[in-house]
Amino acid sequence: KATVSVLYCHKMTGFRALMCKEIKPDPYSGIAAMEVVTRERQPLKAGEVRVAVKSSSLNFPELLMLQNKYQFKPKMPFVLCTEAAGVVEESVCSQWKKGDRVFFSSMTEGTCQEEWVGKGRELMPLPDTLTYSQGAGFLMGYATGYHALVHRGHLKAGEWLLVTGAGGGMGLAAVQLGKVLGAKVIAAASSDDKLEVCKQAGADYTINYGKEDLKKAVSKITKGKMCDVIYEPVGGDVFDKCVRCVATGGYARLLVVGFAMGRIPKLPVNMALIKGFDLVGVRMGHQLALQPELRKELFTHLLDLAAKGKLKPMVTSEFPLDQAKDAFTLMADRKVIGKCCITMDGTSSKL
Repeated sequence: KATVSVLYCHKMTGFRALMCKEIKPDPYSGIAAMEVVTRERQPLKAGEVRVAVKSSSLNFPELLMLQNKYQFKPKMPFVLCTEAAGVVEESVCSQWKKGDRVFFSSMTEGTCQEEWVGKGRELMPLPDTLTYSQGAGFLMGYATGYHALVHRGHLKAGEWLLVTGAGGGMGLAAVQLGKVLGAKVIAAASSDDKLEVCKQAGADYTINYGKEDLKKAVSKITKGKMCDVIYEPVGGDVFDKCVRCVATGGYARLLVVGFAMGRIPKLPVNMALIKGFDLVGVRMGHQLALQPELRKELFTHLLDLAAKGKLKPMVTSEFPLDQAKDAFTLMADRKVIGKCCITMDGTSSKL
């Protein structure tokens, strides 16, 4: 009876959240400093929805936020993570009712908390084909991949697509999207374990650039044609090698998606002139805010593909909220394959 009373009191008066309270100089000290705290429940305002979060996924920018190195600077202190899925608990918005399954992303109000409050327009219906953790790991990866490959890269069926960092959540989303769009997909990653998952995601060919020369491997696979589109979220030495993997016939598109390796590379611009390729920056969130029509088209298409079972995040690790530091350490160690999620009540793997 005492245990039930304590849990009931906790649920009525507050909820737990994973907080960053101070900036640290490196990811590991940032992880050590994060805290699970209890926040007070606030009444909803007009147009708002309260979501009982079931699962929240990790993305690489969170490690940068702990160090104040990401382009978006959240106000301190802040709740960690930017994607989640759950069930509507309370609503003063006509679009949603209690019990609705939803998923969402938010940069302004972190998602790694037992309850999340925001505007109803920020939510989307979670397809029945996805678990809560798959929903939590869906939006950032597939939205970035779609914007990169369709809006910015103009990927066509039959073209050669190279995806680097393909074993991570962003990379695997690009691999799956590339196959849906009809491309011949080469997945490149740093370990054989990651490449096995890439094969499961539909990659036609794989390259371990920790063991193989990337340019030689791409040339062998494409019979010297090289790649029409390169999806590049890694940066550093991997980007440098990708410059030499663009199609030799011109008109290739090298998509700059991120710098997970840490070093922002410098491009010898004579290579762009000699090979006749386009260097294309990809900043999904900013561009969709500028062009709402692109946002509508993107999410309509992605939700349709998810409902048909053609897109499904590969969640390979889940941790309860009390073990959130272990989840972040796995990401900092670059050992995450696919998506890693933090679950709130132990039911996130169930439909």
